[in-house]
This record gives sequence, C-alpha cells and structure tokens, in this order.
Amino acid sequence: MRGWQRNFLLATASFAFAAMLAEAVLRLVWQPGGQQSVIRADPLYGWALRAQTRMHSVDTDRGLHYSISTNALGQRDDERPRDKPEGVRRVLFVGDSFIFGAGVESDERCTDRLQAELGLHVDIVNAAVSGWGTDQEFLYLCNEGLALQPDVVVLGFCVQNDVLNNMLPHELFGTAPKPRFELQDDRLVFEPAAKRAPPTPSARVAPLLRHSRLLHYVGRHVRMLHTRPASTTPRIPAPYYPEDLESDHSHWAVYRSPYTPRFEAAFRVTEALITALHDSCAARAVPVVLFAFPQKVEIDAKAREDELRFYGYDPSHFDLAAPYRRLQLLADRLRVPFVYPFETFESEHRRQALFFRHDGHPNAAGHAAAARALDPVLRAELKRLDNHHAITSRH
Repeated sequence: MRGWQRNFLLATASFAFAAMLAEAVLRLVWQPGGQQSVIRADPLYGWALRAQTRMHSVDTDRGLHYSISTNALGQRDDERPRDKPEGVRRVLFVGDSFIFGAGVESDERCTDRLQAELGLHVDIVNAAVSGWGTDQEFLYLCNEGLALQPDVVVLGFCVQNDVLNNMLPHELFGTAPKPRFELQDDRLVFEPAAKRAPPTPSARVAPLLRHSRLLHYVGRHVRMLHTRPASTTPRIPAPYYPEDLESDHSHWAVYRSPYTPRFEAAFRVTEALITALHDSCAARAVPVVLFAFPQKVEIDAKAREDELRFYGYDPSHFDLAAPYRRLQLLADRLRVPFVYPFETFESEHRRQALFFRHDGHPNAAGHAAAARALDPVLRAELKRLDNHHAITSRH
C-alpha cells in the first residue's frame, strides 16, 4: 500500500472515530427534545398521541424534563371510561402544548389542579395535543370529543401559535402535514392533510440520519449562522427554524399592526373555526369557555425586550393586546365566557417566575395561576347547568 493510501485510510478512520465519539458525547450531554415516541401519524388530524405509551421527554436547550404517559383514548391523562359516569359532570379541555403541559408533570397542569379543586363529582378530561391548531381541535371535537359526553368544553387558545398553525398546511416551523380550512363565501372549506409519500429506497437511510445527534447539532448551528445574528442574551435559546416576520412565519405576526392580508385571512378562518366549534357544542346544549393562555412575552418585560432585540424587530410595530381585544369581541358575539388572566399573571409574575427560563411554556406556577383563573368560571358554568337541570326536573 502506497504512502498516500495509508494516510488517506488513517485520516478516514480518525474522522470516523472522532464522529462516533462526538455522537456518543452528544447523546450523553445534549437532548434536543421531542415527543416522537408518543406521536403517531393520523390521516385526519395529521398527528395525534399514541394510546397507552410512556416516555421521558428531555430538552436540554430549553430546560424541559418531564414524563409523558397516555391512556387508552390517546390522551395524556388518567384512564377513564368513554361513557360519562352517572352523576358526574365532565369538562373537556382541547388545546395545544400549553394545555397538554409541555415541560411539567401531569399533576402540575392546570387541568389536574382543577380536578383536585373541583372534586370527584367533576371529571376533567385533557385531550390537548402539542402542535395542534384550532382546526385540528375542531375536527377532534366533532369526531371524538363530543362522543365523550362533555357538559362543558374549554377551548385553550395560544395566540402566538394558533393563527399561524391554522394558516399553514404543516405544523408551525415543522414539516408534519396537517389539515386546514379556508373561507369561501364565508363558509369553511376543509382541506385534508396531504398524504405522506411512500418512502423511496434512498429515503430508508433518512430515519437513521435524522436520529443522529451530531448531524442535528451541526445542521442546527449552520442554520443559525445563515439566519440569525449571534445572540447577545444567553437567556434566549437559538431557534430551531428561521422565522420571517415579512412572510408571517413568526409568532410575533399575531401582534403586528396592521396585519398583512394573508394573516388577516388566517385570523378570520380562526374566528370561523371557533364559531363552528361553539355551534357544534350549542347544538348539544354544551357550553363553551374560551381560555387564552398568557404568553411569556406579554408578561415578562425583560424576556420581551430580549426577544425583540434578538430578532431585530421594532417594538413600535406590535400591539400585544390587539389579538385579545379581537377574541373578546368574538366571545361577546357568541355569548361565551372569555378568560385571559393577564392581570393575574402579571401580578403573580412579580413574586415568582411563571414560565421556564429558556422556553415560552408555563411552568408549574404558571399552570397553578391558570387554574386559579379558570376555577370560578367553571364553577359558575357547572352551577348554571345544575340549576337548569333542577328546574327542568321539577317540570
């Protein structure tokens, strides 16, 4: 063997060894997060939770460490019968990762705290799925949720994500195909999720490459170099995917004033979906509560300033209260309670952090604050139902 051939083989072997060592080290010290093992592809919703599955989710970048277990109905919740037990009022929560409880244990979520406060005569069902938009939540309610015989439905809303998710044919900043709706002549028109293409022979290697922690780490930082200036604030994790405010692919787009025509159309679809969800429940005499989880940038002024500086956005271009004024008008028109506990969160935030340090999801204290805000509203709705039942029973 010639000298250059030996050198080439030695260099190749050294590179392979270094790559294997880097892969092993990254698997020990760096977890990019994800919920892949509890997520399944779904022909209607795009994706849903696998039934009776367990995993421990760790995201090193965002500081999230929590366990996930699902029941036989494919919910991150306790086992329960599909039929409502006799003498029990059932409250069904639908929503995305905020209601799902990304980052917190199940018993720390607002739904589980409400269950403990309201007692055994109330059955709180958490049917939220990370990444879902209002369109998927509406489809779930019509196809599965109402079959659970809820007495009250709580629609959890996340302004930063939901309008964008309703606009896109895939998950926000992702590639998972999802269903969506459009408005045509003020009528919702359904567009099913795109069918997943069968894997080609060359694509069989792709899953192995996607599981490589080293390739994920390198690719992530290459994208950062091309799309973002260096962060001057270590409190903000670098994004996994580029955001572009001008094309509405930024969670700040919902606060922008005024909206672009595309985003305005997406917000109108969102309002139509909330209305359709309400009408489906009203047809079965099921009241709806609209709950908007406060976002970190709305409550934490320092986090807001850091994020605006990091993305290079002009603060004067945004109105943080605008989407909530619009949701309040919609709730008034539908005559449903609208809960946006901004004052509660703002006051509590002075005492303790309500969100994770490197992530926008609420921590256990944030979920506790949400439960306190929802508790009197749910009690009022349940009392009204009991009074109505007592009156009709006498007649």
